[in-house]
Amino acid sequence: MTDLRGLRDEAEAARSLLANIRDIVQDDEQAAADAIEGETNLLEAIGAAVDAILEADAEAEALAGMVKRLAQRRERAEARADRIRAAIADAMAQTDLRKLKLPQATLTIKATPPKAIITDELDIPTKYLIEQPPKLDKRAVLEALKAGEQVPGAQLSNGGASLQIRI
Repeated sequence: MTDLRGLRDEAEAARSLLANIRDIVQDDEQAAADAIEGETNLLEAIGAAVDAILEADAEAEALAGMVKRLAQRRERAEARADRIRAAIADAMAQTDLRKLKLPQATLTIKATPPKAIITDELDIPTKYLIEQPPKLDKRAVLEALKAGEQVPGAQLSNGGASLQIRI
């Protein structure tokens, strides 16, 4: 785990350094970067933080793969249990057994109620449809705001900055 406190401390030291030498470096980004590199450990702290990001991303990716494999394994186990259930039900039906008491379970064949099978949803009359509440189209609101339109209940943010890390 990266030391975020150390990163904050180094950033504060670099900010302090730049405040003290502002008159010297003025708007020269390279001079400011050189001063930060020479007088603080900020670049090393940032490098360690990037390493921690890469490690966390790799762990998250590995866990996502594990979750996917475990979900597939669960589905196979559920399908196997369903096949076994069907085989037991078939065996009991062939022998006219409606109820069977075993040490580990009692098995009973029960009639199931009929259920609706939808063959073509578009043919179903509208009286069987459930009205859905309207859903906000955030993309349309954003486009309208960007176009300069006034949208009551919405406003355009000032944006922000994000850190991009290319590997």
